[in-house]
Order: sequence, then C-alpha cells, then structure tokens
Amino acid sequence: MFPDFVKNVPARDYKIDGLEVHVDHTSTGTVYFVSAKKEVIFPEHAHAAQWTVVVSGSCTFTANGETKIFSAGDTYIIPEGLKHQITLHAGYSEVDYVDDPRDGEPDEKKF
Repeated sequence: MFPDFVKNVPARDYKIDGLEVHVDHTSTGTVYFVSAKKEVIFPEHAHAAQWTVVVSGSCTFTANGETKIFSAGDTYIIPEGLKHQITLHAGYSEVDYVDDPRDGEPDEKKF
C-alpha cells in the first residue's frame, strides 16, 4: 500500500493481526503510516490533535454519537481530546500527523 522505502520507517507492533504501522517522531509531532489487511476495530480513545489522509480503502469513524465513512482521498481532523472509535476496513491505509512529538511512547522515551 505504501512505497517500499516507508518500510524503513520504524514499525510499531500493536499486536493486532493484519495491522501494519510505521511511526516516525519529529520535533513537533508524530507521523504514522497505517495499513490494515483485514478489518481492525480500535475501541473508543482520545489523544492529541490528529490530521489524517486516507490513502486507500475506507474506515468508519464515530464520535459524539455521529458516524462517518471516510474513503481514499478524504482527509479529516480529530480535535485534541475528542473521544472517538474507528474501524479500519480490509485494504485501508492512511497517513496521520499527531500534534505530539511523543505520541504513543512511554514517558521515559519522551524527547
């Protein structure tokens, strides 16, 4: 789903079958390259502000009782602290920018 050189970006193992995630931290935020070979359901959660570009496939996003489907070419923003649930459908891929240079890292690894 992504070019081969993206596989050189460090991978993060979420221990979810069919999910592939590569993560790169910058001084201002965190970039994610996410792909799902099969349906992946993330339970409700919240985090720093996020901007997402859907590269392929589709996902179902639910927040504040409203459900939306995003498909290839769509972009969306998740405001900081918004509780949301997302389902990635088989064949889905996205690129995310999260407004936190330490997103997903334990406190001792923070910059």
